[in-house]
Amino acid sequence: MSTQAASNTSSRSSPMAAAALLLLATTASPARGEDVAAMDLIRQPGSYTGRYVTVTGSMTNLRPATGPGAIPAGTAVVFNLVDGPAILTVLSPVRPACRIGSTVSVNGRFDPMGQFGQQAYPNLLHATVVNCR
Repeated sequence: MSTQAASNTSSRSSPMAAAALLLLATTASPARGEDVAAMDLIRQPGSYTGRYVTVTGSMTNLRPATGPGAIPAGTAVVFNLVDGPAILTVLSPVRPACRIGSTVSVNGRFDPMGQFGQQAYPNLLHATVVNCR
């Protein structure tokens, strides 16, 4: 390929690459949300509605998520994140590799009253990342 042809090809792909990068930047979730105590979410849910947060606690009561939703029902799971007296519900698109009862760190979008299919969940954290500790 000549230098001129290569130059034309790269100049045509640059706007496409820029557009793809812009789309990714506007739709991707943050890598890590603001560190928040579970009790703060329960006490002041309106302050965190729709925000990406990171919460740490014990993973308990792991069960399949039921009902149609944006996440395929066969892979999604719901579990409780317990931190002292505070209990949050976590909706994860896949089962975490963590053992039940272990400490986990969950990054996700907080919703004071979320829904998956027909099931409503109070204090729902839509997980983007679940890390075992």
